[in-house]
Amino acid sequence: MNLKSLLLSAALISAAPAVVLAQDAATTTANIGVASSYQFRGVNQNVNNDTQIFGGLDVSGGSFYIGTWLSNVDFGGDANLEVDIYAGYKPKLGPVSLDLGVLAYFYPEDDDLRVFEAKAAGTIANEAGASLTGSVFYSPEAGKDGPSYWYGELAGSVPLSNVKLGPFALSLTGSVGTADYESGFALKDYTNWKVGFSAASENGWVADLFYTDTDISNDKLYEGKTVVQLKRNF
Repeated sequence: MNLKSLLLSAALISAAPAVVLAQDAATTTANIGVASSYQFRGVNQNVNNDTQIFGGLDVSGGSFYIGTWLSNVDFGGDANLEVDIYAGYKPKLGPVSLDLGVLAYFYPEDDDLRVFEAKAAGTIANEAGASLTGSVFYSPEAGKDGPSYWYGELAGSVPLSNVKLGPFALSLTGSVGTADYESGFALKDYTNWKVGFSAASENGWVADLFYTDTDISNDKLYEGKTVVQLKRNF
């Protein structure tokens, strides 16, 4: 990663806590969960198909936020832990809720895998709870000496208002995304998609069932997979 990009990302993330805590009413939320597999943008993050255990902590104040998230990983090398740090600003532009931020993905056992991203997203939602989100991510370097890339995604959620499972309200969820890497490197451009159901209760429990796949065949990192996930928000 070039020095200018690295310093800019680090400065934005470092400055975020002071901005958030300066707000009149900072709030803290947390989450913890388990999943049958860790699939990120359609790519398997546990090559041995190990169960994923994850958790995160977020602090928000006004339109600003900062957070961290941790998960086990297995790429077949030394890394077995992912630590994400992110920060951003969520203004409103008419009916669109924007999310402008930076993200850092760290792997303590293998520092060569770290990635910094910039993010711009917009969400439109209606009174019934249906939403549509478009997101664009950019990184100047995917790992040490890796390629720059763009990742774009369109995701939606539609509540099934007439269907409930006990205390859980159901929604139909789906997304499609595409990764575009700088030419001349081994990483592959690809498209991925996900479709499934999400069940959420009023006391913070969320259960997800989805299928995700890519347009790359004969590669276990990109193969299709059905995932079951259970998360609790606090």
